[in-house]
Amino acid sequence: MAKVPQLHDNLDRTKYYVLRRENILGRAPDATIVFGNNRVSRHHAKIACAPGTTSYYVEDLSGRGTYVNFRKVKGRFPLQEGDRISILVFRNIHPIELEKMTDRDLKECCGDARNDSVKAIVDLTFQYAEVEEPKPVAAPPEPEGFLEKVKAFFRRK
Repeated sequence: MAKVPQLHDNLDRTKYYVLRRENILGRAPDATIVFGNNRVSRHHAKIACAPGTTSYYVEDLSGRGTYVNFRKVKGRFPLQEGDRISILVFRNIHPIELEKMTDRDLKECCGDARNDSVKAIVDLTFQYAEVEEPKPVAAPPEPEGFLEKVKAFFRRK
């Protein structure tokens, strides 16, 4: 079985995005994965496969920030299966306060739907899907007699 990298949309639970070797997230029409929210930059983030490997990384291309597991990405950040990639809006909390929080505090602050101090505009989970490889199709047997060869000739047309 082959492993195919994909993103699962946690806000719209029915959407999955199969990843290419290089993907741009943003609201521009030429982005690989397009989000129609004005708080998302035209080219907000890049998710790509590191050259010569099968591991993926995320890189922030915007001034607004891209977050992995609610921590701001600086430079290229390697992705592990199950990582949450988010574009966040802050209301009653400063982004610097978010960086000072422990993982437990982060989970309470960002995981509670009633708390609107941090809101995810984009919330994706990086994962691999197991896909079966296609089986080769066997060629039809060659006709043996003259009559079978004539029938096969007319079936092709």
